Amino acid sequence: MINKINILNLKNLLFLLLIIGGKLIYAQSTYVSADLDSTAILIGDQINLNLKASFPANNKVYWPQIKDTITKDIEIIEQSKIDTIFSDDKTHKTLLQKIKITSFDSGFYEIPPFRFEYSKPDDSTKFSLETYPLYLEVYTIVVDTTKGIFPIKGPVKAPFTFKEILPWIIGGAIALLLIAFLIYFLIKRKKHEPLFKAKPKPKLPPHIIALNALENLRKEKLWQSGKTKAYHTILTDIIRKYLDERFGINAIEMTTDEILSAVKNLHISNELKVKLKEMLILADLVKFAKEKPLPAQQDLSLINAIAFVRETIERIEIASEKKESNIPKLDENEKNN
Repeated sequence: MINKINILNLKNLLFLLLIIGGKLIYAQSTYVSADLDSTAILIGDQINLNLKASFPANNKVYWPQIKDTITKDIEIIEQSKIDTIFSDDKTHKTLLQKIKITSFDSGFYEIPPFRFEYSKPDDSTKFSLETYPLYLEVYTIVVDTTKGIFPIKGPVKAPFTFKEILPWIIGGAIALLLIAFLIYFLIKRKKHEPLFKAKPKPKLPPHIIALNALENLRKEKLWQSGKTKAYHTILTDIIRKYLDERFGINAIEMTTDEILSAVKNLHISNELKVKLKEMLILADLVKFAKEKPLPAQQDLSLINAIAFVRETIERIEIASEKKESNIPKLDENEKNN
């Protein structure tokens, strides 16, 4: 009788040790362990299975491969990443992982040991450690059979949620928009007007128009191809139009002398007035006296025109000028001239 009691106590003690920790007794600084947040759960509840491994930092650890289920009765819901914690002196590392598990069948189940493999530096041999098995009890709700069986409750009316009425709100809004568009369409059709008017493009400031035109003239290379008269005619027309839009001088209908007389009253430097005069007079000589300027004179007229426009930009337009990427710039040859 005494022997039977001793054997029973020994079994109970062994079972208690397995339930409480599930941790492998380890030697020195290398060990692995597995434990549960709880040893008993209600059917369908979820708990964490915690895996832990401690090794020297220079050891390579092979984590056990865990699939969707641990056993046919214990399912895995999710697995966390394997976290690594190093000791203060960086000589030791601890690896941790949480595995959320559940079971949908009542009973008393064994979770088998988890096998960890590892290797040491400069050694191809693989060593292994295993955790102790764990035990999990899954129980169901106790039904009181002494009470009578009640009829099934009928459906309960639940209030409408915003998510349920949102499609109706969106549908109503779309219907109202379609009705409003139809009315707008009929009104425009009756008045013979287009449905949508194109937004007018903002008018470019005079200096942008002039500088773009001067850049296009430079690219055409008219005087280089023998079209000297056309080159100077277009050049002076650009400056005449600029004077008209920038200063209100009706230069398009004026002679060169009239333009120069009107420019005298402008608050610009004498140097600019001289550049304008040289350009206009050379153009008159080409158009009316069939003058054939030298290449340097041809380029200088364009340079003077660009300089005149650039240095007479209105102060309020300077900010917009910086935003324009297509303003022509003088090339190296023009700067040297």
